[in-house]
Amino acid sequence: MTLKLVNRLSGVSLVLLIGVFSGCAGLEHAPKRGVMYYHKELPAAERAVEAARAAGKDKECPAEFAAAEKMKNEAYDIYLACRTAEGIAKANEATARANALCPKKVEAPKPAPVMAPTPAPTVSISADPAMIDQGKCAKLAWSTTGASSASIDPGIGSVDPSGSREVCPTATTQYTIAAKGEGGTRTTSTTVTVNPPPAPKPAPKVIDRLVLHVNFDFNKSDVRKADVAELQKAIDFVKKYPGYKIAIEGHTDHIGSAKYNQALSERRAAAVKDYLLKQGMIDTHKDMITTKGYGKSKPIADNSTEKGRFENRRVEILVLSE
Repeated sequence: MTLKLVNRLSGVSLVLLIGVFSGCAGLEHAPKRGVMYYHKELPAAERAVEAARAAGKDKECPAEFAAAEKMKNEAYDIYLACRTAEGIAKANEATARANALCPKKVEAPKPAPVMAPTPAPTVSISADPAMIDQGKCAKLAWSTTGASSASIDPGIGSVDPSGSREVCPTATTQYTIAAKGEGGTRTTSTTVTVNPPPAPKPAPKVIDRLVLHVNFDFNKSDVRKADVAELQKAIDFVKKYPGYKIAIEGHTDHIGSAKYNQALSERRAAAVKDYLLKQGMIDTHKDMITTKGYGKSKPIADNSTEKGRFENRRVEILVLSE
């Protein structure tokens, strides 16, 4: 009877021993809180927290470290409350958090340097003088920076990036220069103002006219004695207008070239002027009497007849107003 009891107890002990060793296969000897063995996940969490402490993580990121340590302690509390699986899961979470404490800040890559765009060229142009009388000229001067080519309009075209040029516009003109470079194109302008010539004075008004048929010999401009009476009419006519300007115009017939007759008509008008001043005792300054020849350009009669040619060989005396 006693022997059977001993054998039975020995069998129970063997079963218990086998159960203990089979249950300890996932355990780790890590005495804590009066318990000698824990599932390995809990001591792993303990080591992770302590490694973080040793690395100074408790000071580098104290709030995050405290949270990891609290989670590790909670894992033990849950485990010892016989919620083994939940405690193991909590321990794994605590390990992961402890290992991830105080991550190094990854510096954002420095942005690639931004290349400033090439500026557009600078350009200037001026005119000296900026205002001219018609028929005069001005000097354009221009300069650029950052330009590979330049042109000026109107009428000039391609020019060096810097330079000068004389211009003689007949009317007010705006000159525009365009400078081109790597940074683009830029334009600017200057204006040359052209003063028009003054309006001609109105022609003096003819207030009286005397036509003399002084019979000059062919190819002659000398006053003949036979024409003295005719010239006396001129003296009397001019004396009626003291102080007035007198114009004496000479004319010829069509015989001869235009050049020849032009010179002849001028000599005949001058001969009458000399006679008036020397023989007529006219109280008029010589500058008040002007002469002009028209040659054969203004006939008043038919040059195909002797009578017509005689009428065309004439001198006209005009009294002019101011």
